[in-house]
Amino acid sequence: MSCASCHDPANHYAPSNTLAVQTGGRNLDQPGIRAVPTLTYKDEVPNFSLTLENPDGSQSAPGGGHDWDGRERDVAAQSLVPLLQTFEMANLSVDDVVTKIEHSPLYRERFQTVFGKRVFDHPRDAFIAVGAALQAYQHEDPSFHPYTSKYDYYTRGLAVLTPAEQRGMALFNDAERANCAACHTAGQGPGRDGGLSAGQFTDFFFRALGVPRNSTIDYSRFGGFDLGLCGPLRRDLMPQTGGENSAYCGLFMTPTLRNVATRKVFFHNGRFTSLRDAVEFYFTRDTDPAHWYGAVGSSSPYDDLPERYRSNVDHDDRPFTQQKPGGKSALSEAEIDDIVVFLKTLTDGYDVRHHRY
Repeated sequence: MSCASCHDPANHYAPSNTLAVQTGGRNLDQPGIRAVPTLTYKDEVPNFSLTLENPDGSQSAPGGGHDWDGRERDVAAQSLVPLLQTFEMANLSVDDVVTKIEHSPLYRERFQTVFGKRVFDHPRDAFIAVGAALQAYQHEDPSFHPYTSKYDYYTRGLAVLTPAEQRGMALFNDAERANCAACHTAGQGPGRDGGLSAGQFTDFFFRALGVPRNSTIDYSRFGGFDLGLCGPLRRDLMPQTGGENSAYCGLFMTPTLRNVATRKVFFHNGRFTSLRDAVEFYFTRDTDPAHWYGAVGSSSPYDDLPERYRSNVDHDDRPFTQQKPGGKSALSEAEIDDIVVFLKTLTDGYDVRHHRY
């Protein structure tokens, strides 16, 4: 398999199939544990910090880093992980990877041209060079961050939103109702190397949303649950390494919403296969828990977390703040539809000359 096996350039560097998790390994039959994210718009991601500061002045919190759990510091480090991961490319070792590159005449010549004639003398250095090359590609090739959506042209005064798109955008930004922009900010946010970012449709922070369990994923080899910041793939914030770490269990990175309408599955576990369902979940998670978690969900929702960590699920931010079982959704069905219509304007590749995708 290649990087493009999961990060399809034809689908904004995200999977083109509808699998919740992708398969890899030596025989391409080993399922992963999480949905594969898009590789677009990764060049502005800030460094991971348990106390990342937000330019909006809100309280600092865990944020930044790469992967759903932020465990990799930059694109270069993240790019190396799949090469050795047993359920991805499954190379046997660093030496195994470097030997394959060194024995390819094309790669050998290019690596020696860029990194020096003796780059292969020390396999660890050559392996790091692989990450540097992959990072350079993703940072420098405009296809990873084209900013060619209808929304981008709208902000430049080159496109006009339809009435439904305008209504959806207004709701998206309304802090008293949908409040989507609180996490998926289109404005200024934290950025790479301590700088600022803008227009990323994420604030890069971590939250526990209580997404329903995906029964198609086998968690038995990972201790029964995926706890995000607390493991199993991230090791430094596991509860057993510090009592305060239990507050991080169930928290996952807020992903960018750019190109979200082209995704086939949603959230870290790919539980939803419809963008509308993913949006509706935010507004009815606690008003109609049985719909999302099944009959027992009314009394014990958030079934993808052990009970001791379910208190970490976000109830402090709108639209969750006012939700009670049997209560009314903060938005009507039509208003949810309008938000979905607006999210479709975030898809890159809009033909501004002919006003169409």
